[in-house]
Amino acid sequence: MDNQVIDKNEMSPEEQEAVRADRRKRAKRKSTARVIDRIFGFVMATVIMAGLAGLGLEYVLLKGPSETLRNTFAMTMFETRRFTWVPNIFLTEEEVEELKTTRNQHVEETFDASLISLPSQEELATENSDGPVPDAYGLIDDDGDGLIIESIRGTGYVGHMIVVKDPMRVFVGATTRGSGAGLTLEQMCKKYGAIGGINGGAYADLGGNGSGDTPDGLTILGGQVVNSGFGADAFVGLDADGKLHVGYYTMDDAVKMNITDGVSFGPVLIINGNVTDAAKIPSGVNPRTAIGQRADGAILMLVIDGRQVHSIGATYSDLARIMSDYGAINACNLDGGSSSSVYCYGEYLNSSSSANGVARALPDAFLIRPQDYAETAAGESANS
Repeated sequence: MDNQVIDKNEMSPEEQEAVRADRRKRAKRKSTARVIDRIFGFVMATVIMAGLAGLGLEYVLLKGPSETLRNTFAMTMFETRRFTWVPNIFLTEEEVEELKTTRNQHVEETFDASLISLPSQEELATENSDGPVPDAYGLIDDDGDGLIIESIRGTGYVGHMIVVKDPMRVFVGATTRGSGAGLTLEQMCKKYGAIGGINGGAYADLGGNGSGDTPDGLTILGGQVVNSGFGADAFVGLDADGKLHVGYYTMDDAVKMNITDGVSFGPVLIINGNVTDAAKIPSGVNPRTAIGQRADGAILMLVIDGRQVHSIGATYSDLARIMSDYGAINACNLDGGSSSSVYCYGEYLNSSSSANGVARALPDAFLIRPQDYAETAAGESANS
């Protein structure tokens, strides 16, 4: 068909208006398409620039002159399960392995139980009856409940410390084996009638999606070995007298030391009053949990928030310094990241870094018995 030129004069007013309306629609569609195209182009350019900037920053961090900065960035990525692949972009397999090997170096000191002098129940009762006076470390038990709760603040992080004066009040609780799912710290406390506690040791957590029901490494509950494997860096556990052992132990070692409650993780932060050399424990900046003990037997429970605006997180060296400042003679890092949580008197003290802000399910936790646990136990024994 030959092309024909339509004379507007031959068109009715209605037809001319229809043509103009059609042209306006096409022009509007083109305009909208241009706007969308520009927005999409801007977004894509921004993403590309951000990606290039990120890669550039990563290159500087990993390949720059600061070894400390490199180690901190790399370990932050390694400890964040969803981003463990990031350092491999610029680091060789040998460099990655060197970092991981350094982190797993064992402390050479042997735990010395004689450095801890445990308080008697009579001493604790007398101390509580004296009213709110500072202890030997300058801390005050305001309400006489045997606990001191402190807010922690440092460069880039905030957290919470619970000081439990009587070490016999601390024990390890766990989810029911074979249940298929772990328990949150709140649920764990309700299960055992505990007034509070912190998350515990390692567990199977492939891709950060573990259900929290399978502990990893040596785990001891109430004097019973419930998991004999040694899959984590270190072990921390309380013996029958209430002394907190830290080190790299096998199941046979733990049995010989009469450990009643313990879990695996690490690294060891302080042993026999000596802080682990920071060069031996390179780490990233993340949410953290740690447990320690003072020379007078008091247990220190520490949790640091991380991966949030109000608190980026802490390194192992930060934990060791805080524990040392609070008088810890022995201390060990526990599971961290989105597992880090501290619960006391019916509420979480920390802010969870999990994607949905909800505390994660755990396989085990260090829990705190009520202050009258001895009387309760005696009453239950008498009535049994």
